[in-house]
Amino acid sequence: MKFKFLKNTIRNKRFNYTPMYYDEQKEYLALKKAQYSDLGGKEQDGETRKAILRQEMSTSWSRAQYSANARRSANMRVILLIGVILLLGYLMLYGVDSVDTVVEKVWVKPVN
Repeated sequence: MKFKFLKNTIRNKRFNYTPMYYDEQKEYLALKKAQYSDLGGKEQDGETRKAILRQEMSTSWSRAQYSANARRSANMRVILLIGVILLLGYLMLYGVDSVDTVVEKVWVKPVN
């Protein structure tokens, strides 16, 4: 009688996975090189100039929007932390007893 389960050892499973990496700057640089190589030393026409200017403006605006959003969220976190610290400081200075009485007056129904 063979005991196969005694010989089984745990082995790592191997997969043939190659991760894909997307580099936005590299793609943007390749697009720019293609645009300038198509010109071949010729003068740019109005449409090409407009397309390049639109692309430059959209990238600069998207970077500015990202940094503005990051700054806004960081400021909100700081304001929230200051509020929590002030609340805890108030509770430490004036005690929890006064807060308990206020909570009891608000939440406990008066007995008729």
